[in-house]
Amino acid sequence: MSGIRRIKGEIPTVYALTVSVVAIAAVLAASLYAMNMLGSASSVPYTLQTGDGGGDGEVAGVRVPIRGIGTVKLKPDRMSFMLGVETRGATPLEASNLNSEVAGRVVASLLANGVDEKNIKTSYVAINPNWICDKDGCRQEGYVAINLVTVTLEDSLISEAPKIINDAIQAGATNFQGAWFDLKDETRKNLRDSALQMAFADATAKASKIAEYLNMRIKEIRQVQVLFSEDGGGIIPMARAEVGVVAGQGAGGPPIMSGEITYTVTVDITYVFEPIS
Repeated sequence: MSGIRRIKGEIPTVYALTVSVVAIAAVLAASLYAMNMLGSASSVPYTLQTGDGGGDGEVAGVRVPIRGIGTVKLKPDRMSFMLGVETRGATPLEASNLNSEVAGRVVASLLANGVDEKNIKTSYVAINPNWICDKDGCRQEGYVAINLVTVTLEDSLISEAPKIINDAIQAGATNFQGAWFDLKDETRKNLRDSALQMAFADATAKASKIAEYLNMRIKEIRQVQVLFSEDGGGIIPMARAEVGVVAGQGAGGPPIMSGEITYTVTVDITYVFEPIS
């Protein structure tokens, strides 16, 4: 009689194990079917989750990491370049006074063209001996004074850059360096928010399509990681705008091409799918 009781006691356990094995096999079959339907997406690591770590064998779902990407392109609304003035004199004071006079005319030209005073910043000043070198050697002939300013144009003034630069050269600027492009802080924030929304929408759309292929539904989200362009990381960094500057002093000034700035947000989300009951 005791042998009969042992046999009866084992029947429910065998039955439960059989049900669990069948359920696991069903989920695996659905995963393999979806991977076959997705073709090249088979590199996506599908992970079968069983239970909550309690060892009861219950099928919790399939865990799938999905990447969403949001990219926004925009013409820059901020441009910077450098203008310089070099003057020479017999003494440091003479070179400096002449430089101040010419640099003052250059700044006045910038202001007359609508450049805000806060966007004109002195970047470098110096007074050095002026050396002349030839076949007989080097000798000092007076002094040279140098003054460099960084100029920032915003919004509609960017399209006026050729004229602004040309007028500054006419006023006495002897050096022109640049240009480089960027976004204002407010613009960058709006761009970031738009790219973030697009990245999450991209991940959600991919997750919904995978769930459809698997004949499953999204159960929950287990992990989210977000990478913004300014955070670096080397995934999809923000590209600097391409610029073409051709030296020249035509009536319209040197042509300036602003290009586009690309801002990208990447989200990595781990979804858990479960069979549709």
